[in-house]
Amino acid sequence: LTTLAFLLFAMVLPSVRLRQRTGRPALVLHRSGPPLQRVIGVGMALFMLAIVLWSGAHLALGEQALGLWQVPASVRWSGWALVVVGFFVTVRAQLQMGASWRIGIDSERTELVTGGLFGIVRNPIFTGMLTVLTGVMLATPSAWTVMGWLDYVLLVSLQVRLEEDHLLRLHGADYARYAQRVGRFMPGVGRLGSPTATGITV
Repeated sequence: LTTLAFLLFAMVLPSVRLRQRTGRPALVLHRSGPPLQRVIGVGMALFMLAIVLWSGAHLALGEQALGLWQVPASVRWSGWALVVVGFFVTVRAQLQMGASWRIGIDSERTELVTGGLFGIVRNPIFTGMLTVLTGVMLATPSAWTVMGWLDYVLLVSLQVRLEEDHLLRLHGADYARYAQRVGRFMPGVGRLGSPTATGITV
C-alpha cells in the first residue's frame, strides 16, 4: 500500500496535473536529452518494477521468505519515519516546481525554480526519493534492498549530472550562481565550482 500510495501521489497525479495544465507529458526520459538518458530511463523503469514486485512479495510471502535481516524495532520504525518524510518532501517539491516539473530532460525551455525547498537543495525531489528508499532499506533490510538502494543512487547521480549540464546551457549564469550557492542533495554539499565551456565542474 505504501508503494502504491507513493507511485500515485509522486508520479501519476503530478503527471496528470501537468498534462492538464500545460498539455505536455511529464515523462520525457525516452524522448529527448543525450543517449545516456535513455539508458537511465530504462534503468529507472526496471527499478520501479522491482520496487512494485518487492512490495508485492513482502505482502504475499512475508519477511522470512524474503530473507530480511533481523534488526532492532527502532531501526525499522526509523525507516518508516524516513519513508513518510521523504514522501512529503517529494510531493512538496513537485508542487513547487509547477509547470517546470519533468521526469527527464525536456527540450522545451522551462522556468528555473530556486525558491522553497529548491533554495535548500537543488534536487529536493531526488532528495525526497532517496530518503524514501533509505527508509525502505531500513524498514525491510536485506541484501536486495541494499543493492536496490545502491542502484538508484547510481542512476540518480548520473541523471542529475546530465540535468545540471542541460540547465547550465539553458539558464547560463543564473543557474551557475544558483548551483554555486546551493548544494546538490544536501544543504551546502555538492555545490558547483566554476562552469566550463563544455559543462560543469564539481
